Amino acid sequence: MHVINNPQIPSAHAIRETLRAGSEITVRGHVTHDHHKDFAVELLSGPHIVLHVNFRFEHEHIVVVNTSVAGQWGAEIRHHNPLKHHDHFTLAIHIHQDYYQISVNGEHLFDFPHRLPVESVQAIGFQGHAHVDEVSFTGFDFGVDWNAPHDFGHGGYHSYGTESYVAPAFHESHSYNAYF
Repeated sequence: MHVINNPQIPSAHAIRETLRAGSEITVRGHVTHDHHKDFAVELLSGPHIVLHVNFRFEHEHIVVVNTSVAGQWGAEIRHHNPLKHHDHFTLAIHIHQDYYQISVNGEHLFDFPHRLPVESVQAIGFQGHAHVDEVSFTGFDFGVDWNAPHDFGHGGYHSYGTESYVAPAFHESHSYNAYF
């Protein structure tokens, strides 16, 4: 198991090994704002958002799951948001062969089909109004040092979650580029 404790929000963190069926990412934290602010957890690959899980509180009290390919969003899948302000949560993303199984506090919310290859996922990102206490990764080989510096094959995810963020692009020869 690999654990990230108290990551900053916003931030993006390398996932050092390939996602595969049986891998799971668990995010534990709590909603921090009571003025109807949102927060999102995303799996990232270069300029693509492979999986976007957005907890919305303001106009619609829903969770939206989606994918963005080079800035173009797909069709949203929506579910009632089981969280309220200041609630503690455990978000589990379990990777299956053809879909992500997403649950919150043990309640199954979605089975979201892979729209982009899970093998292309490079990082997990957090943004919005939540505090993340811990992120744990299970079901990986852990054959590399997850704390070592990582070459994403592009400029990385600097400024992720801020207005100055510019999504990175893969170098033509980088292995992740082969997925797209």
